[in-house]
Amino acid sequence: MKQDRWQLYLKALWGAVIALLVISGLIAGLLGGSNSLNAVLAGSFVVIINLGVLTLLFIIVVRIKEWIEGQVANVAEQKDAGAELQMLRQSLERIEAKVDRIEKVLDGISE
Repeated sequence: MKQDRWQLYLKALWGAVIALLVISGLIAGLLGGSNSLNAVLAGSFVVIINLGVLTLLFIIVVRIKEWIEGQVANVAEQKDAGAELQMLRQSLERIEAKVDRIEKVLDGISE
């Protein structure tokens, strides 16, 4: 779900930028002639390159964040498993103590 949300944001951002660039290009073409259109296209190229770089950086940061969250979850699961194993060992020790007492009682009865 988180991944879908940030992908949706990126799509919306790219869509908005492309729509604004197309609209500004049309306005410049209609009002200013070819010189204004060339200036808008050159500016659009710079904006698209910058947005592409920022998008790649954003994707890298999100992937690193997801990887770190996964590693933290794995460490937490290992700690939980260690705690559960410790509880099982304590339970086994209590059972062994009870079995030893039962053996002593049975040895006393058989004598």
